[in-house]
Amino acid sequence: MKRPLLLSGFMATGKSTVGKIVAKLAECDFYDLDAEVVKAAGLSIQEIFSQQGEETFRQLESQTLTQLLEASKPCVISLGGGALLDRFVRIEALSKAVVVTLEASEEVILRRAAEDSGAERPLLADQCQQLRVKQLLSSRRLAYRESHAQISTDLLEPHQVALEALQVWERDEIAVAAGDASYCVSIGAGKIRSELERMTPPASGFLVVTDQNVEPLYAERVEYGLREFKAPKARVVLTPGEEHKHLEALSAVFDCAFDARLDRKGLMLGLGGGVTTDMTGFAAASWVRGIRWIGLPTTLLSMVDASTGGKTGVDFKTAKNSVGAFWQPVGVICDVETLLTETERAYTGAMSEVIKTALIGDPGLFELLEEKFDKILARDLTVMTEVVERCVRVKARVVSLDEREGSVRAHLNLGHTIGHALESSGGYSALTHGEAVSLGLVAALRLGVKLGHTSPDLLERSLHLMKRLKLPIGLERPKLEVATALLGLDKKRAGAEVRFVFVKELGSAFTEMVPLKKLEGLTPLLADDEQ
Repeated sequence: MKRPLLLSGFMATGKSTVGKIVAKLAECDFYDLDAEVVKAAGLSIQEIFSQQGEETFRQLESQTLTQLLEASKPCVISLGGGALLDRFVRIEALSKAVVVTLEASEEVILRRAAEDSGAERPLLADQCQQLRVKQLLSSRRLAYRESHAQISTDLLEPHQVALEALQVWERDEIAVAAGDASYCVSIGAGKIRSELERMTPPASGFLVVTDQNVEPLYAERVEYGLREFKAPKARVVLTPGEEHKHLEALSAVFDCAFDARLDRKGLMLGLGGGVTTDMTGFAAASWVRGIRWIGLPTTLLSMVDASTGGKTGVDFKTAKNSVGAFWQPVGVICDVETLLTETERAYTGAMSEVIKTALIGDPGLFELLEEKFDKILARDLTVMTEVVERCVRVKARVVSLDEREGSVRAHLNLGHTIGHALESSGGYSALTHGEAVSLGLVAALRLGVKLGHTSPDLLERSLHLMKRLKLPIGLERPKLEVATALLGLDKKRAGAEVRFVFVKELGSAFTEMVPLKKLEGLTPLLADDEQ
């Protein structure tokens, strides 16, 4: 086990009982958060509520949980029913631990609460308990849904529940908190065959969307994973490449969905790189006004970037990803074995997104890239599993805090403002997305230095790492000037300004609105011949 296990859920769902069993099975420590709060406060829960109020109790609860999680060792922690109601606390918990929600029906909760009369339940005091339980369950539903898994305890013995919770813990997936649309990302070698059957929900029909490069390599693995499902299965094979990521290309997907009579209980599976998964997600969001889909990214770029967050869409003329929708998948499987068949150019270019992720949110990842760049270039699966995990963990936390890019999610666009313009100016074929982002990162870091936002040392350290990972870093003045003219089409533009992302220090980014005219004047100064 890499991280602690947190058992969440409403009162009387068996969290403490199950937690002790799981801890015994895993041979690790068990903590009851309520008991730890009582120990720290020197007061009973009822006394804290009556003397200091629920708000004080929640603060003590959050502080105690933070201290337990900071120990960074595998353990089992049984939480109080309201411990993860604060969304920031919940997302931090999902990032640092595996969270399993135990569920029970109203009737079972009331019966168990009556049987356990000695338990402290201040939220049920002096009220109609049935009505109060109904109200609390309703208000907490989305909070409980944002977890790695939910297990119903109505019909299971505690030992059975413990075994299921242990399996979730062992999988150690990465959770993306998106309310009712929450899901998990599974990462590792050989995952398509081992995880697809478990992750795929029952469906009336399946449509696998892939491309001509990926189909002969991995379509059979998907079919193997779906072998137990008896519903009809269809497949559509797209032409690969960013230049084919447009509205017309979606017709092939819709034609196949129509012929297969895929209804609202159907499921699409996107098997391929970011182009394929973006198009699959957008097709799923659009077909009969929205059906479920699963992401099966097969490239490094799609694993560390497109796999997480629910951004889907296609390019329109020279405007990249300008037609699309936010549509979360029901699950994502990143099988790092597929990286072994990726082209050298695509694999190397994708390192720009990895470096970007390290710059905005994970200094440890940056150090890992510096220390093990040779194994990364050799595509060592153990190292690459960690690289993908760390990237997805950063992105999952960011998109959980900001699903629709209203604040911190914009940090994920570091290097993309000028990068997208460079990519677009080359007709989406002169540069790969990863190569364009690499050059965009160089421009963003250099601009940050010129404006006093970024230290010259971080720029040099980043350039050195990019050279080691064989990324392009040469910025040519004529190409920059052409790209600058396209910045007015950027999705992040607001009037005469564009939102630009800067790195303050390693692991910390911020955004600033920059006038287009100012940016157009500064951009040519970022070229190599001006340094």
